[in-house]
Amino acid sequence: MKKIYMLVLICSITLCLGACTSEFDEINTNNNVPTENNPATLLPSVIFEPINAHMTLQTWLTDQIMHYYVRRNDNQLDAYDFATGEAFFNEIWQKNYAAIWNANDMMAGADAEGLSAYVAAGKIMKSYYLATNAELWINAPASAAGLGGENIAPSYDSQQVIYASVLQELEEANTLLDANAEFVNGGDVLFNGDVSRWKKLANSLRLRYLLRLSNKSEINAAAEIDQMVSDPGTYPIITSNADAGFYQFSGISPDVSSFALQAITTFSGMSMSKRMQDVYEVYDDPRMDYFFRLPENATGYPNHEGVQNGLTREAAQSWNGNGDANTSLLTTRFVEDPDLLNYTIISHAEVQFILAEAALNGWISTGTATQYYDAGITANFDQWGITMPAGFLALPEVAFDATMERLMDQKWLSYLFNNTVESWGEHKRTGLPNLTLGPLASTVTSGEFATRVFYPTLEQSINSANYESAVNSIGADNIVAKHWYQN
Repeated sequence: MKKIYMLVLICSITLCLGACTSEFDEINTNNNVPTENNPATLLPSVIFEPINAHMTLQTWLTDQIMHYYVRRNDNQLDAYDFATGEAFFNEIWQKNYAAIWNANDMMAGADAEGLSAYVAAGKIMKSYYLATNAELWINAPASAAGLGGENIAPSYDSQQVIYASVLQELEEANTLLDANAEFVNGGDVLFNGDVSRWKKLANSLRLRYLLRLSNKSEINAAAEIDQMVSDPGTYPIITSNADAGFYQFSGISPDVSSFALQAITTFSGMSMSKRMQDVYEVYDDPRMDYFFRLPENATGYPNHEGVQNGLTREAAQSWNGNGDANTSLLTTRFVEDPDLLNYTIISHAEVQFILAEAALNGWISTGTATQYYDAGITANFDQWGITMPAGFLALPEVAFDATMERLMDQKWLSYLFNNTVESWGEHKRTGLPNLTLGPLASTVTSGEFATRVFYPTLEQSINSANYESAVNSIGADNIVAKHWYQN
């Protein structure tokens, strides 16, 4: 109840003070929270404010372009018409920078009072939002962002600089969260004051970003990951679903996910992707029945049926003659029972798959790649309360065969409803899993897989000099510009 009260307080203050009028204002101005530097008051907003913007972006963008499902009625983003997604991109830009501003303010107040837990929490959440921005836009405001009125036209940092800062901030957060750290004044709506979980979150995120940058030799990812995994006393990481980076929605307004607020009728236009069908049905994966419903036309289509991504709306709607009746629609369980769906910062399954790849590459010796791979699949089943069939991990199509293709297929499956922005990042890093662009999407990019979204339109006019500098640095403000870690 305390968490709900704190979130109601945030929303009440938002209604009283009013929201900012532009994306630009959000970078260095945030009117949605108290101006007082009270760490316990600011922390709930730092944690909660961007969550639904993240959920909405995943639902409309990354769930589709990573080929989990198809919104047949409005599949413009799936068909790479990213201009139609401006509202979603603007919202996450606004909310991330509002939270970064709050985090800076909170850390300043907490540092002055010697409240190390709040400083660490600020570093962790700020790092997470900056890394998300780097995944979405490549270069973005970072070191000059969230400074209030001190800089109303923030410069953009390169992705390389942003990620270097993220890795450093997460390491500093781990150090700050020592035996004396405590959320003495409350406000922790993520882990209810459990400092050990914050520490595990910091280190697990650091593992994620080290792996993301592992193609860059200067990061020295192999040695860094080995140091962390070999010293769990200093660098504890997530080891179960119970201590994973999940924000648990209560299901009581305003603490409800944007996904759960969708009308039930919306789901008649949301179908399993053909790629999901092709992977799931080979070994009759029970997760298929958890996330998707069998076609309404059971006589004509008794088994699960997916729709190809990247089609025209008309082609998607008429799949199998009638997309509504003859394809597998997305589950409505998360709307019918809103507290079933958490917001995922990082899951236990993802951490296990990170370790599986590290072991496969010979970077760590604390376990075998097979052990970590199996643990990743098991963690994903357990997270959703799905019973794993006997012998499932030994099936020829599931058992680890020491290839990245097999590992990344299962990692991809585990990301569904578990932060598909990160699934997109992993695809950019590895080119896996193998996803086939649909004909319309392929036409837009000449066969290239999308890598980023457009900068907010307002940046072009209000912060034009810094916008132009960023665009020149990455090559163009288009959806296929290469990330630093891809080069």
